Amino acid sequence: MTPTPVRHDSSRLNRRGFLVGATGVLAAAGLAACGTGGGGTSGGGPSAPGFPVRIPNRYGTAEIGNPPQRVVSLGITDHDVLLPLGVVPAGLTQWSPWASGVGPWVEPMLRGQHPKIFGSDVDVEGVISLAPDVMVALQSALTQDQYKRLSSFNPVVAQPPNAIDYGVDWRVQAETIGRALGKQAEAEQLINATQARIDQTRRDNPLFEGKTHVVVRTDSAGTYAAYTKQDARTALLEQLGLKLSPAIENLDSGGKFNVKISKERVSLLDADVVVVTTAKPTDVSAVRGDPLLNNLGAAKRGALVLLDDYDLTMALGSATASSIPFALDRLTPKLVDALR
Repeated sequence: MTPTPVRHDSSRLNRRGFLVGATGVLAAAGLAACGTGGGGTSGGGPSAPGFPVRIPNRYGTAEIGNPPQRVVSLGITDHDVLLPLGVVPAGLTQWSPWASGVGPWVEPMLRGQHPKIFGSDVDVEGVISLAPDVMVALQSALTQDQYKRLSSFNPVVAQPPNAIDYGVDWRVQAETIGRALGKQAEAEQLINATQARIDQTRRDNPLFEGKTHVVVRTDSAGTYAAYTKQDARTALLEQLGLKLSPAIENLDSGGKFNVKISKERVSLLDADVVVVTTAKPTDVSAVRGDPLLNNLGAAKRGALVLLDDYDLTMALGSATASSIPFALDRLTPKLVDALR
C-alpha cells in the first residue's frame, strides 16, 4: 500500500477509520461490466421490465427509467456492491489508501479497468463529464446543493431519508443498489451469503456470546476514540454475539460514530476484548508500546488486539457485503485467541 491515503476531515473519518468468503455467489453475480455509452435513464422511450424504478432519498426521489449502463460511485464504499453485481463504475470516490481506489476483496472484479478516481470533495463537473446514467451516493455526505446539481443531469441514488451520513446499513446499501441496477436477485444473493457467513461465525464461536468489547481508534499522538453503537464495526461484533462495554455505551456520544476518551479516562476502554485500530499504518509501532493501553486489564490478559494489518482495518471500517467476509477471515482468529 505505497500510495498515500486520501485525506479526509475528522467528521468524514468518524464512520470509516474487509477475497470474499462467498466466492461462488460473487462469481455467479459477476455479470458483464458497465458499458461506455452515456445517456440519461429517465428520458423517453420504452422501459425495460421492472423499470422505471423510483428510489426515495433525503432530498427527493431518483427515477431510473432503464437499467443503467454507466454508473459513477460517489459513496465511499458503494463500489463494494457495484463490482460484485458486475458493474465497474466509470468513476469512484477514493476513501481507501489503494491506488486502484478499491480494497483487495473486490479489486479482481475491476477486470483490468481503471475508473476515474475522485477525492473526498464531490467534483460535480468532473462527475457529469463522465456522462453517467446514474450516480450512486449512499455512503456519502452529499449535500442538497450537490444533489440538485447532479440530479439535473441524471438520477442520483443518495442517502436514504432517515439515514445519517456514512451510516447506511450494509444490507440497505446492497438492496438499494440492486434495485437501481435492476439486479435485485443478485443483490439478495450477495446479502444472504454475507449474512450466512456472519451467522456461521457466531455459531462456530460460542465463546463470543455475552463478552464485552470495545473498538478503539488511536494514533501515535495518543488520542483515543471509542466506537459507539452507531458505528458498523461495533454492529458487526454485536452480530457475532459480543456486547459493547457498558462503560462506552453509557457515554453520551451525541449520536456520533465514536466518542473521544481522554488519557485520564483511558480505563473506560477496558473490556473482555479490546480491538485497537490506528489512523494510519505508520502509527502501529508507536501504538504497540502505548503504556496506557498496555496497562488495561485486557492487555494484561492478552485480550488487547492491535490490528497491524491495514487491509483488515479498512475492511472492518468499510463493513460492506463484500468486505465483511474478508474481515471475518482475518479478525475471527484474533478474537478467539484473545478470549480463550
